[in-house]
Amino acid sequence: MKRFFRYVYDSRGICVWAVLSGVVFAVVFALYGIRMEAVWYPVLISALFGVIMLAAGFVRYEKRHREMERVLSSEGILPDVTDILPKAESLAEEDYQDLLGKMETAYRKKKGEWDASRRDMDDYYATWVHQIKAPIAVMKVMLQQEDTPENRELSAELFRVEQYAEMALCYVRLGEGASDLVIQEYELDSIIRKAVRKYAGQFIRRRIRLVYEGTPVRVITDEKWLSFIIEQLLSNAVKYTAEGSVTISVDNNNKLSVTDTGIGISPEDMPRIFEKGYTGYNGRLDKKSTGIGLYLCRKAADKLGHALTAESEPGKGSRFTIDLEPYPLRAE
Repeated sequence: MKRFFRYVYDSRGICVWAVLSGVVFAVVFALYGIRMEAVWYPVLISALFGVIMLAAGFVRYEKRHREMERVLSSEGILPDVTDILPKAESLAEEDYQDLLGKMETAYRKKKGEWDASRRDMDDYYATWVHQIKAPIAVMKVMLQQEDTPENRELSAELFRVEQYAEMALCYVRLGEGASDLVIQEYELDSIIRKAVRKYAGQFIRRRIRLVYEGTPVRVITDEKWLSFIIEQLLSNAVKYTAEGSVTISVDNNNKLSVTDTGIGISPEDMPRIFEKGYTGYNGRLDKKSTGIGLYLCRKAADKLGHALTAESEPGKGSRFTIDLEPYPLRAE
């Protein structure tokens, strides 16, 4: 009913013209002394025809509206706009559809240029990351030749450089959809231990105790991206834990938790810690936080279908949990 009144409102010009025409005839007939029955009969008959035409017009109006709703509800990339729009019923509609066609052509051209530019940029970053690993590896070997306090500090900073380079590559790959995923069943213990070995030097350097007792759990995931998430969580745990321990645990519900005894996260920062570029109070104190690590973790977790949650208490530490509960797989 609401749509019918909208149709009447859209046709208000014709309705007002019909009413005014009837009034004009009635006034003219009255001035000439003609009996009013001569007016009412043709007016009522015209009104009846008008109602019939109004109802028929509403049926066409509703049909076109349904067609447009179907077009608007379509997902993905739409075909040529001129192929999916209802047939134009007036010159104005033809003009509007021609205008939409030109706008669509321009949009597709710009989108093609943007996609090509994005691919070039992604290829450049991927190449840059792989090339930068060579001099990093050489510098690591050179620093390991002599064990001095200066070399240990330089090795730690070089490790951070390597992590930032890998983060840049992951940032690029996260925009590639599901083409980079290899979903299958893995031993969770081997994935965790690989990440632990990578950060073992950082734990030793900062004298932080790592607690991990192993797990027999097997999970359905992508090994590379799950490793990236765990490594980022360990990196944050080491960064914000001055003393104490970092604990990795897996419960009976396949929930992997990384718990630290660090400075924690303030309550007002908790809702935004996974936002891109958000560093929070502790990040601003650290002066080295980029606000990208947890953002990438959440994007990677969403990509894998794993829920990533956090809880923290200032001054007592934080706990990040990855829900690795298996989900059904189907062949496409």
